[in-house]
Amino acid sequence: MPLKTMRCIFSTSNNPYFNLATEEYFLKNSTDEIFLIYINEPCIVVGKHQNLLSEINLLFTINNNIKLARRISGGGTVYQDLNNLNFSFLHNCTNLEQVNFAKFTFPVVEALRDMGLNVEFSGRNDLLLDSKKISGNAMHIFKTRVLSHGTLLFNTDLNKLSTALKNNAQRYIDKSIKSLRSKVTNISYYLDNLISIEDFSKTLFQKIVWKTSNPFIQPINDIETASINQISKEKFETWDWIYGYSPKYLFRNSFDISDLKVILEMQVEKGIIRSENTNIILGENTIYQHIFEVLLNKKHTYHIIFDLLSNDKVINTSHTFKIREFCENLF
Repeated sequence: MPLKTMRCIFSTSNNPYFNLATEEYFLKNSTDEIFLIYINEPCIVVGKHQNLLSEINLLFTINNNIKLARRISGGGTVYQDLNNLNFSFLHNCTNLEQVNFAKFTFPVVEALRDMGLNVEFSGRNDLLLDSKKISGNAMHIFKTRVLSHGTLLFNTDLNKLSTALKNNAQRYIDKSIKSLRSKVTNISYYLDNLISIEDFSKTLFQKIVWKTSNPFIQPINDIETASINQISKEKFETWDWIYGYSPKYLFRNSFDISDLKVILEMQVEKGIIRSENTNIILGENTIYQHIFEVLLNKKHTYHIIFDLLSNDKVINTSHTFKIREFCENLF
């Protein structure tokens, strides 16, 4: 019986949408066993069934140019930057009862232990170092193909990670999957010698390749790249996938603005504001009446709402209405 071969890929892209599309492409368009690693530029990636806005510090992501993305697997939200490594395994699995995180992440655990790191697998599908989380893992099954992937915090900016994921979850009432926050740490803190993320990535990649029974290293070719770019543009970069795929939710907030106490509720479905309720007597406040008319059936997305209100001639006749402050309280 021939040995099972595994294609090993070291992605040269730092684009989170391209790399997420790469996973989907090989999951659905290949029968190869695949090991893939990649590094993303600063981004937040939410699980498939999560409410994006309830998981993040939206204004912080805007001010720090942090991209927002959604993956095809479940699980919780992760922050990534250029000092975080991502790994993926794609397997053919005829017996889905054999699918488990411990089995699929074992090559990574073994490679890290070879580097002198006392890594343990947690029952929550995390990898722990010194009882702190260094890796979160998630999985997606497509027919008889399984994608198992995870993160590795190497030297990530943990302050940015913490702030980017500091959310206002109490404002969102829904049935989405919620992230469970854990104490995290960086792998680099536990290495005897200080090395770069590039050297760490190459070392991890080589160790897993060496321990694979029948590996072959083959980069993504031009034909595959074209297909992956198409998937990225048609799915992973789109508003419909990133925002619109969030489950329906009720947004609630109360705030003071221009000496006015505002209590607001919005029903949002597929990312669209479908109904509104407020304590303001709209018939007696024409500016707010107009604002709520403008917002109805619009996308619940900060830059879209800010642009709508900023360019509205009626709203601009009011010198007391604070557009930016109002928009910030809608999230």
